[in-house]
Amino acid sequence: MAHASLVRRFSSPVPDTMTIEPGSPADLVPLARFHYAAGRPGPIAHVLRAVDDGEIVGVLVASMPTLNGRWRSIAWPGEYDTHDKRANALRLNHDVRVISRVIVDPRYRGRGLAVRLVRTYLHNPCTARTEALAAMAHACPFFERAGMRRIDLPPSKADARLLRAMARHDLEPADLLHHPPESIAPSLRAWASARKLRGGDIPGRAFAALTHPPVVFVHDRGAS
Repeated sequence: MAHASLVRRFSSPVPDTMTIEPGSPADLVPLARFHYAAGRPGPIAHVLRAVDDGEIVGVLVASMPTLNGRWRSIAWPGEYDTHDKRANALRLNHDVRVISRVIVDPRYRGRGLAVRLVRTYLHNPCTARTEALAAMAHACPFFERAGMRRIDLPPSKADARLLRAMARHDLEPADLLHHPPESIAPSLRAWASARKLRGGDIPGRAFAALTHPPVVFVHDRGAS
């Protein structure tokens, strides 16, 4: 009976007593271990935290944008890809912030808290435009649910080269998980070098990249 009560408690919606409020980079520390990406996000511009009964149970981090993003020519064509790189950078830093982390305590997952964090930020964003890059978009549906627009990216140049090499050897991405043949090793090394990866399970990381390509979510202030 106690187990059933626990399941009901943590599958219920976010409680009305929970507050979402401005936070600080320090609020990321106790929850960072629950995020799939290692390390800290880029330069932090803003933090929101979700607090329930005095405990931080969720956090959203908005960071400064990277200067190079191939999705921007799709999302906002012609605005950040002119021939004037300095002007592009100034405009980008003025216009755009990136939701670089949305982390929810595992006890509170499945209750709509991630959607609520993103919606709260988008209601009063730091800049006119917001973007979020999701390497595991299949596991991050909350961006769309919160009102962001999804952009599916074509394969990167490195991914496309690896796919062509694999096709020449009649290989599928799944073959990378089961002792990939030595014939594909040079292409895997070139792929890892292009991505600046050193060590680790390179075939496994290549499989993940090829089967779950990154997706970008964007939002313009005032958009419905």
